[in-house]
Amino acid sequence: LLATSVVSAQIGIGAGPSFMMEFGNNKPFYGLHLKVEKPRNNDVVFYGRATYLFNQNKSTSLTPLTAVANDPNAPLSSISVDFNQLSSIGYFMIDGGTRYYLINGFDDGWSLYGGTNLGLIVNMVKYGYEFGEYDSQNYTLYAGDFAETRDKGSIIRLAVGFTGGVKYTKPGLGTFYLDVNPHLTIFGIPSNQNIPGSIYRPVFFNFNIGYRRELYR
Repeated sequence: LLATSVVSAQIGIGAGPSFMMEFGNNKPFYGLHLKVEKPRNNDVVFYGRATYLFNQNKSTSLTPLTAVANDPNAPLSSISVDFNQLSSIGYFMIDGGTRYYLINGFDDGWSLYGGTNLGLIVNMVKYGYEFGEYDSQNYTLYAGDFAETRDKGSIIRLAVGFTGGVKYTKPGLGTFYLDVNPHLTIFGIPSNQNIPGSIYRPVFFNFNIGYRRELYR
């Protein structure tokens, strides 16, 4: 009689760097992630992940404003004044879902994996406006509803997406992995209704590189 014992991972804990590209924004975000994977079997895994992306500062040029001369006999009756929107936004995201492993599965060797996920996103936002230099003694700037001020708030969003990646596992050593996670946000709830919608993007691509350690029973 030959008895065979199969050892499988009870849980996997991973971490590593992350970066994200928003659709329509050429400047990436950088940060870190921490994840937990719980195998249902060697091919199907439930996972949860927390990702923090550091703040990114932006300055966006808007349509110039008009400053009118106080003296009607001035050489120039009006001048254009530069008008910029300033913003700083960071990401904290929790996402989770099911992953399906192909080829060698969760526990050994090279594997491809993919699946769907849901995410909760919290954006930490600072925003405001600034005007270019002009002769404020001789000209009056008509800024309308805008003021040269700073404010802050947060945005809570739900997101849906999917995962695709590749990993290599060496039993006793651990797993190295690389994956990409496109997301689409469903809606956003700002803490301050004055937060401009142009600060954040509804579609983004999250990339993760990391090391996972398997804990065996």
